[in-house]
Amino acid sequence: MHNQLTKKHWRRKLLLLVACFFIASPCTLVAQHDGCTEQVESHIRVDPGHPWRPPFGLGRVGPPVTAVVEVSSAVLPLREYTLVAYLNGKEIERQVLNLTGNKAPYTDRVLFKTHPSELVLFATCHFKGEPVEIAREKVPSPPAFEAAAVARPSVIINPVDLGTILVPYDWLLLGPAQKGEVEVAALTRAGDIPGARLTVWFESAPKEKASVEIKLAQGVKAQVKLPLPVATPTVDHSRLHVVINDASGKEIWQKQIETMFVPKALQLPEFGAIETKLRYDMPISVRDPNTGEHSTMPYTEGWKPELQDVVVAFPNGARFVFWRGNTYVPSWAGRYNTGMCYLWAGTGAPPEAAGADGLEPFWDKDLRYGRVKILESTASRVHVRWSYQACTIDYQVFGDTAQEDFYLYPDGFGTRVVAVKSQPTSYEPSVYGLSELMILTPAQAYPLEVLPPKPLDMLFVDGQKKEWEFPLLGLIAGRNVKPDDMLQFPDDIRKKALSTPAVYRLRLSDSEKLAAIYFTPYLTNLPPYLRPPFYDHGYLATPAYWGSHWPVGRGKSVEYVIDDHIADTPAHNCYITWDWSSRPAPMAAGNIETIDSLGRAKTMTVRQWAFLIGMTDASDQQLLDWAHSFSRPPSIEVSGALYDALGYAPERRAFRLMVESTTVTIKIKPVAKCVNPVFELQGAPKTLESVTLGSRRLTPKDYAWDGEVLWLNAEVDQPEELRLEFSKPAR
Repeated sequence: MHNQLTKKHWRRKLLLLVACFFIASPCTLVAQHDGCTEQVESHIRVDPGHPWRPPFGLGRVGPPVTAVVEVSSAVLPLREYTLVAYLNGKEIERQVLNLTGNKAPYTDRVLFKTHPSELVLFATCHFKGEPVEIAREKVPSPPAFEAAAVARPSVIINPVDLGTILVPYDWLLLGPAQKGEVEVAALTRAGDIPGARLTVWFESAPKEKASVEIKLAQGVKAQVKLPLPVATPTVDHSRLHVVINDASGKEIWQKQIETMFVPKALQLPEFGAIETKLRYDMPISVRDPNTGEHSTMPYTEGWKPELQDVVVAFPNGARFVFWRGNTYVPSWAGRYNTGMCYLWAGTGAPPEAAGADGLEPFWDKDLRYGRVKILESTASRVHVRWSYQACTIDYQVFGDTAQEDFYLYPDGFGTRVVAVKSQPTSYEPSVYGLSELMILTPAQAYPLEVLPPKPLDMLFVDGQKKEWEFPLLGLIAGRNVKPDDMLQFPDDIRKKALSTPAVYRLRLSDSEKLAAIYFTPYLTNLPPYLRPPFYDHGYLATPAYWGSHWPVGRGKSVEYVIDDHIADTPAHNCYITWDWSSRPAPMAAGNIETIDSLGRAKTMTVRQWAFLIGMTDASDQQLLDWAHSFSRPPSIEVSGALYDALGYAPERRAFRLMVESTTVTIKIKPVAKCVNPVFELQGAPKTLESVTLGSRRLTPKDYAWDGEVLWLNAEVDQPEELRLEFSKPAR
């Protein structure tokens, strides 16, 4: 970097010398701003850090000192600028600056490994070579002692498998007989502390302690791990005490970590849906919309006692959840305590509710209107229905209703089918937006700490792939954007999407092997804009939009700022949103004479959409095969059965047949590769004795049959015959 900067300056000098030879009047470098006499104003400041920005966790003990230098001048400064760090008058480190910017002040940020007591800025003329001091700044003294601790289970279990959800980020969750460990980093600057020990114990079992020596030498960061004591909890919640003592037993530092004990894991099927009540140990944060005052209410008192949560389990470890704290908005629940949502049917406020934050089901915090029901849960398929009315923050509804049906299969894929019944109106936003890719994070989780830097892939069906790194700094182009600024996708990607639909893959974390999938061939628009990341006091604080008004929290309106309520409630992080103007064309639409949700007879518009969804570790090529299979189902020829009147149901990916014989043959003639087809066989005998695809007899691992629905775990890329042999019905 230094050599590049020097060459850049010499090119400027050379151009100036050449100019002097070709002008008529005398010319000197000093008279033409040679860099040795430039007039500048300089400032040095130490970045105090920001709780929303890295480093996080143990990295916050003894982090490098970040210094920011600002140099103001009429043009980009020509001298070489060097920032020198001193400790008690002795130089310990120096950094050559690379001042950048389109206009003053020209800035650079540099790191110093050792905490200095003073920073001095020097400027050196390339001709005279003598450094000149132009600024000096005292650096505040660091703490004499600092430490941090992180507790974690030894083996990661999906929190939903333990009957919990979105456990606060810095809490410890331990299932039955699950072991854990604590890792501690500590730094002493005031002198060595010989004989120091780290000790940990649970408040509920104070006699069960674990301890280890921690070597604390002046100026050297110490880091140790310690297995947690094995204690049989007598309570479901306790505190883990983490203490550092010196050789005499005097306490130097301590931290308490909230701990949730789960005595019994949730009994989930390998594949299927259950009703339960997921555990959430924090209170509900409540904001009075009239006064702005905050209070809390017990989580267990948040809803009518008869309301349940629904969890769908898949063999690949995926978990799909309809949670009361989410106002039943379904989400994939990741192993690493984050979630993913596809949005809902929501719209802007109608004229009679002007000023409201729109009509959204997430405002229905009490679940006055939202309901969820398991309609089918067999070895072959799960069908869960979520019905709701979008409302305002004060629960106003205007007659519209929505219903979302989720048809889910053992491979981790399924469909989201959205039906909206709304009033025909000239108020354009009332046509509803449907889709958004967002990640849910627990309370106390800073977005830049827990979210993956490259969360989103666009995999176009022609094979082109675009990976997106957030924040979208390439779209920001160096601007310190404001919350109301809007970003746009590049024109080439926008044009591409108009003719070529894409599979969207969203990663819930860097550690998660499964990713959420979203696709429909009718989604050929990109959002007209993207919301930018959040900045606080000039510092990037989030990779995308962040909001704590949902889930769980109540009474808080939509805001475009970060706030301290990150400690009180989970949040959502929005990456890409298709509003009403960019949603896909519906599968079906029409006007009907009916009754609205307020009991009024009127003409209503009904629209329906279907999306392929999933939670999977499938490769790019496998996802392309899925997209083509969903877009272009195969033709079939049938013997021993008749076509149902509806024939093929794209919303369930299912062929509908009426069985007439104990032997049914189905010739599958794919247009594109057919992936894991589904057959609904009405009137079939309940016992399926054999399934043969081509020349291969399938084993029970290759299909699932529940007496009506047959799901195949098979790919068909050329015409093949599927032969089904049923047992003869008993006389």
